[in-house]
Amino acid sequence: MIDPIAEARRRLGLARRFYDEGRAEEAVVVAETALAVVEHAGGPNHPAIAGACIELSLLHERLSQYTKSERYARRAIVITEEYSRADETLVRLRVKALGCLAMVERVRNRFGSSEVLYRSALDLAENGTWPHPEELAELMCGLGAVYLFSSRFIEAEALYRQALDLVGSEKATSAVVWHHLAELDLMLSRFDTGESYARRALLLREAALGPNHAATANERAMLAAVLARQGNLDMAEKLFRKAISTFERVLPPNHYDLAVACADFGMLMAAKGNIAAAGRLTQRALDIKTKILGRNHPEVRQAVADLTRFTAR
Repeated sequence: MIDPIAEARRRLGLARRFYDEGRAEEAVVVAETALAVVEHAGGPNHPAIAGACIELSLLHERLSQYTKSERYARRAIVITEEYSRADETLVRLRVKALGCLAMVERVRNRFGSSEVLYRSALDLAENGTWPHPEELAELMCGLGAVYLFSSRFIEAEALYRQALDLVGSEKATSAVVWHHLAELDLMLSRFDTGESYARRALLLREAALGPNHAATANERAMLAAVLARQGNLDMAEKLFRKAISTFERVLPPNHYDLAVACADFGMLMAAKGNIAAAGRLTQRALDIKTKILGRNHPEVRQAVADLTRFTAR
């Protein structure tokens, strides 16, 4: 007889593999079947349900489906609310659930609640005994991003450096930290070091995931953004085109990373004097961000202002 909990874990592992292979929407379908298995076998509050909800929250966040991501994260938090610190499995699940919700709150520009959630997750994780520095580093980078977009640059950099010390500078898992450091230096106009960090992130992603993965394309877009600010417009254009082409192949049409790349590419085309192309790219970014973030999000308002500037010429 098949153990339903073991079968659900197998399906969640398959979902993770599908995502890593660029088959994100298939990954969601498989993860949903895993959730159905544990719901049928374990009752409404079995810890395995929290695990499946966390995987689904992560997948939907990666697909820029933030409402679904939030719903699954909140369900996992409720299930793990009555936990014992002696039960490491439940503590670890709660850390992940808090991190999932914190990520969604950050994207939605709710920095106050995001910071509280990240800090709660970090407090629990740092008191745990499991040897997974990557999990701590990911939470640190998330909280660092909250600080970054709140203009708390010194605090952001300190967290990023701490995360890098945890995972090591040459491991594949450090790519996310190098990405955040590149973003920080881009915002602070430290372009030489920003370029170095962006190149390192891209190299690590390509080695781990190949050239056609969405995460690799995201690093390519980051490097393009840095090069564009340095004035290397032609190389930046090539990188943006390649990144956007990859996003269009492997991501849903309304994805946040695609919108960011289009917005940045639009700025580059404006700098090259191609105002028509800049307007088209900015309109595309605006359409995507409006659908996934809502009309009142600051990034949507910025896209409207950019589009007005281009169409007024």
